Amino acid sequence: MKYLGIDIGGTNIKSVVLNDTGEILDKESIPTEDSSTNPEKWKQNIINLIDSKTQKFENGNVNSLQCGISAPGLVDIENTQILTMPERLKGLEKFNWSIHLNRNIHVINDAHAACLAEYETFYKNKIEHMILLTLGTGVGGAVIINGKIFQGCIQRAGHLGHITVNHMGATTMTNMVGSLEYAIGNFSVEERTNGKFKTTKDLVVAYKNNDPLASYWWLSSIQKLATGLSSLINTLSPELIIIGGGITDADDDLFNPLNKFMSLYEWRPDNHQTTIKKAQYGNFAGAVGAALFAKQKSMK
Repeated sequence: MKYLGIDIGGTNIKSVVLNDTGEILDKESIPTEDSSTNPEKWKQNIINLIDSKTQKFENGNVNSLQCGISAPGLVDIENTQILTMPERLKGLEKFNWSIHLNRNIHVINDAHAACLAEYETFYKNKIEHMILLTLGTGVGGAVIINGKIFQGCIQRAGHLGHITVNHMGATTMTNMVGSLEYAIGNFSVEERTNGKFKTTKDLVVAYKNNDPLASYWWLSSIQKLATGLSSLINTLSPELIIIGGGITDADDDLFNPLNKFMSLYEWRPDNHQTTIKKAQYGNFAGAVGAALFAKQKSMK
């Protein structure tokens, strides 16, 4: 048996094919083409991708290539479709891939998929409780409890970017004020810096060059990240926190001040300190996680 994983991103659609041992047999990235002129072109791109991979690896046999799709938004209880995904990827909401393609397609939230990829590949049978956050345009999240992805009631669990770190802050699409996502996500950096910086990358470069305002804004964001992580530690008591996403490209400029702020806020009884690590998978984490999710579902 082989497993196809597809991750739907705003810019690119990424895919992998895994064998039973988890070896990556194929990896590909194509443009999403989510545009206003042809609003569902992205969907046809995915359908074509599924068809071509099925033909390439299993001569068109849909039962021999199990498929998982990783996408942003809330997933239905059967993991067949995205129920809620505002603002982009028109046609994604309530589109049942299994019915449309007449084959089993297992759908999982993109951050849940990334978490599953990290856990199953690097930490399974070593730890049982883990949190993952993805720091990118927004802040995604996922939770592993007792060695399993925890999706919660209405599959909403793991939206860690929508905890509050400032009760007087701006309101997000979930009605949460002063969210962690707003505090450090790339989408808000221009507003947070009074228009001085358009991207987090620009902000970090200025921080490296000892720009005093950049230092203030960047360290304020990391301080809020530390308070959020400390709150999650108190709530879920994970053995490990994984941080991924494009903002982690800042490397030491992120993790060094984060560790210092964590020493201020984290409750460490008997000097127990929760380990924080950078994600090991890169841009294909969601696709790998989707393939692994399909494998789990096919074995039930």
